[in-house]
Amino acid sequence: MKKFVIYSVILTSFATVQGQTLFRSGIFLHHSTGGCIWGPNGSNTSVPDEMTNYNTAHFYTGANAVTMNEEWWSPDDNEWSTQHEFFEDPSPVTGIGFYLPDNKIIVIKTCFPASSIYDVGQPSDTLSPTDKTSYNYKWHWRHIINVMKANPDNFFVIWTNAPLEPYSTNETEAALSDWFCTWAKDTLAEGLDTEFGPFPNNVYVFDFFHKLTGSNGMMLPEYAAGEWDSHPNAAATELVAPQFVGEIFDAAIYYEGIYNNVKQNNISPLMFDIFPNPFRTETKIIFNVTEINNVLLEILDLHGNLLFTITNTKISKGIYHITFINPNLKNGLYLCRLKIGNQLLIKKIIIF
Repeated sequence: MKKFVIYSVILTSFATVQGQTLFRSGIFLHHSTGGCIWGPNGSNTSVPDEMTNYNTAHFYTGANAVTMNEEWWSPDDNEWSTQHEFFEDPSPVTGIGFYLPDNKIIVIKTCFPASSIYDVGQPSDTLSPTDKTSYNYKWHWRHIINVMKANPDNFFVIWTNAPLEPYSTNETEAALSDWFCTWAKDTLAEGLDTEFGPFPNNVYVFDFFHKLTGSNGMMLPEYAAGEWDSHPNAAATELVAPQFVGEIFDAAIYYEGIYNNVKQNNISPLMFDIFPNPFRTETKIIFNVTEINNVLLEILDLHGNLLFTITNTKISKGIYHITFINPNLKNGLYLCRLKIGNQLLIKKIIIF
């Protein structure tokens, strides 16, 4: 994966979805921590409220609108060992197959007891799957995501651990949890885990852990329900609920484009997407180059006047992520123009 950072522009995209398979509805399977984030949990927002905001911001209505239901999942616990068993259960009644037909998006997580990791662990730990070691957790995740990968007609979101507040953990547990969740987002999800290999396009890692923790890996007290209570409070709901909706649906709709191009054309697709949107500070422009080619990426106003040339060079084959930060463009509607060889694509963009 190629990455560029360009400090210049804020962007947003509008997808054409007619005649395509949509990845805009699903289910959130959770325990109490997830219920707190679903909200309102005493806060001024909730995941349903944020979905309404998302649809309004993106002009999504009717069948194009994003929707999600929530369900208290698993009668006893939703530890990673339980999730592992659930995903590898072939039964359409007791396994993940129960949810696949009716939910294009499936979001799973564990609750805060999963952050009581006591050791790095070793291969023999897998003989005791419920042992909370980093080795076991990585083993569980690789198996779970392999099942997700085998079901490309669905889009999956897997949360990193829910953190523990300082009175409910210790330095070792917090450091190991921090290390595991960093591996999940920065190594596994980036396709850098040598054992797992390339990460599937239909899976997104939502790094819940690091949204609420400090540098010591412990839940910041201002986000905890109280001393000895690691449930997220109202402040945590207000922080995470918008990110939950924005990150998950941006990623799912991005996969929507990949899925439909592959299904309809059965060729390596030319991807061009911009997310999140709308937003104030930064976004990512993502595109792929199927062979070495000249690439021109520009920002224009609605009259076609050139405002910025982001790149104008020959680029090798690969997927490119360009991060933009707006320096001084006023709020409003703009255009992002991408030319790769003889192919020209234009997307509308918004600054607010």
